[in-house]
Amino acid sequence: MAADFLTLLRRDHHDLERALDELLDPGATVVEIRGALDGIRLGLTAHAEAEDIVLYQALVRAGAGRMLEELVDEARTAHLAQEAALAALVCAPPGTDTWRDRALHLRRLVVDHAVWEEEQVVGAIRKAAPLVYAELAGAFATERLRQLAMLQPSAPIYVPELAQAS
Repeated sequence: MAADFLTLLRRDHHDLERALDELLDPGATVVEIRGALDGIRLGLTAHAEAEDIVLYQALVRAGAGRMLEELVDEARTAHLAQEAALAALVCAPPGTDTWRDRALHLRRLVVDHAVWEEEQVVGAIRKAAPLVYAELAGAFATERLRQLAMLQPSAPIYVPELAQAS
């Protein structure tokens, strides 16, 4: 049985929360922090872009009313806020109080948005356009993979011991 759109959204949201938890682990190494940050950046970008494209197309096909358009606009605004919070986090020195506060803020944005999106947006689309909703999972999964394929991971970590061996 194929997954539905809500299942895919929940998986993305869960993966982002888990990566944010890794950032907040006091025992995390620099390598683990960089890996988690890269995963968060890639995940947020692919998720937001895929959702924006797929939901916009779904609204057009469904002839959706103003309420659905407003929900999708609100989701887009939330994704932009998350991306801005991630950029602020990356600019703070890891391990500082500022860095921890920014990581907690990003995590709150992600968690609050996930609950709202899963309840409000998905519920409204299911109710207003059930046939369109039924097609969202496949379109979202495909678009998310396409977005990931276009993204580049961050630059590799400089390891002095390996540089000296060359």
